[in-house]
Amino acid sequence: MKITTAATTALLLTTLSAFPSHAASIPAPTSIFDQHPSSAPTVNPAPVLELYVTLTKDRVNLGMTDNGERTIVPITGGYFLGKDISGEVVAGGADWQTIRQDGIKEIYALYSIRTDDGSTIIVDNRGIVSNEGGTRYAITRPVFHAPVGKYDWLNKKLFVGTITSIKQPRAVVIRVYEVN
Repeated sequence: MKITTAATTALLLTTLSAFPSHAASIPAPTSIFDQHPSSAPTVNPAPVLELYVTLTKDRVNLGMTDNGERTIVPITGGYFLGKDISGEVVAGGADWQTIRQDGIKEIYALYSIRTDDGSTIIVDNRGIVSNEGGTRYAITRPVFHAPVGKYDWLNKKLFVGTITSIKQPRAVVIRVYEVN
């Protein structure tokens, strides 16, 4: 069901009429949005970080759960490169995957990377993978937890990522883009 601006305004005004003392202080939706425009965020087309993450070929199948079929894919290592940052992917993390009833794969990867100069950064990367209509959609929202200092710029920005699967050897290439 599509809700129009007029329908939204009517619903809002009907709701507010139940609270007469507050109705006069809340502006109509169209006027408030028009008075306070903003620009849409953009994604920098050059990746700030590229990761080659190796995976074990054996998944841990947890079976069907309340949310779908769950598996764990252990992370065995890898490396990463970026502007003024490079290093290794630390073995021991994992990608917790759920294949939902609608066929969408939810991913939740938690692992660490270690820079060439010894800083350890936690990567919390969540997203979805879909193959609807024969087109692969694999988008994530990585969040970084870096120590204060040279790499804490990762803590202060939002990022989106893409995932490309590699079958042999089992790995993924993750590209991370800054949202401006």
